[in-house]
Amino acid sequence: MNPMRPRTYRVFRFLCLVTALANAGGNVALLLFHEPLYRFLGVPPPADRFAFAAVSGFSFSVGVLAFMIWRNPERSLNLLVYGAIAKGLYAFFTFYFGFQGALHPFQIGFGVWDAAYTVVFLLFALHLASPDLARLNTGEVLPGGSVPRTRRALLLYHSLSGNGARAMQRVKGGLVAGGYAVDEERVEPVETALFRFPFPSLWAFVRIALRAILRIPAPVKPLRTPPDHDHDLVVLECPTWFVGMSAPLESVFQDAASERIVKGRDVAVVNVCRGLWRRTQAMTVRWAELRGGRVVGVRACPNPGRDPMRTWSLFFFLAFGEPGRPRWLSPLLTDPHLSEESLDTLEAFGRALAQRPAVSTSAGRERRAS
Repeated sequence: MNPMRPRTYRVFRFLCLVTALANAGGNVALLLFHEPLYRFLGVPPPADRFAFAAVSGFSFSVGVLAFMIWRNPERSLNLLVYGAIAKGLYAFFTFYFGFQGALHPFQIGFGVWDAAYTVVFLLFALHLASPDLARLNTGEVLPGGSVPRTRRALLLYHSLSGNGARAMQRVKGGLVAGGYAVDEERVEPVETALFRFPFPSLWAFVRIALRAILRIPAPVKPLRTPPDHDHDLVVLECPTWFVGMSAPLESVFQDAASERIVKGRDVAVVNVCRGLWRRTQAMTVRWAELRGGRVVGVRACPNPGRDPMRTWSLFFFLAFGEPGRPRWLSPLLTDPHLSEESLDTLEAFGRALAQRPAVSTSAGRERRAS
């Protein structure tokens, strides 16, 4: 593997090789030695040997597909999508028959493996489809556009629990230290009784969660920023709501009028999340570009801790309205707010944005030509 590749790329590619060997080699071994292996593990023998061979052959083929992806990921974007569909279907039917009591736990383990790789393949496809984000996620801040530098920045964000608001205050601090004047525009949903924290009831939390899963828009109040605003930089902050943009901020960009906010201006994106930030970041960046913005930098800041406890900690925090609940679980729960280290990183990001160079005229022509 090329050591100059980003670490994320190398990890995803290595995982493709792992499942290639497991699916291809494992299924050949299973076809040859399943009888003694099943006797040892107490797995009932296959009732239909032809069906068993067909399923093993299907899984073997997915292993070959994964090997092809490993050999040349850049030319295998479609194969990643096909592989994710194949592994997702295998996992679905494995779980279905497992719940019917027709499979041994050993066999259900294959479904768990393929369910995990469904996510891996989709994330790798997203990574390959967005090489510009891979570059930006190394920490680089790109040169700005050719618009006049007014040294004024606009922060546009939606923060339900306050985590994103704290993040933006640190970005603001960095911008101010770099000589920028900063204005803020906080996106406000029309349904203020629902989109407020702490939630008025557990049902309100469930409603927001279901709407996020189904990607139901959340209408927002008109933005106060005038169409002819003089900010040369717009910083967008978007939290992750069920592996996607928060509904209020997405609603802003679904309205074509949002073009007046970012068109022709430099744009930076900040994502605050539990951990799954890649799709949210890609969605926010692509919306900004669609509306005419020039993305010069991105930062993603997950909450501290490791999954699965980090996920449970966030859900408990949202459901109870405060950290450390329920009390009997508090020793195991992680902090649902950004760490001081992440906040320092965001402040440094603000300073870097304030100091970004302007792109030269020749570089601008080259970029447009490409």
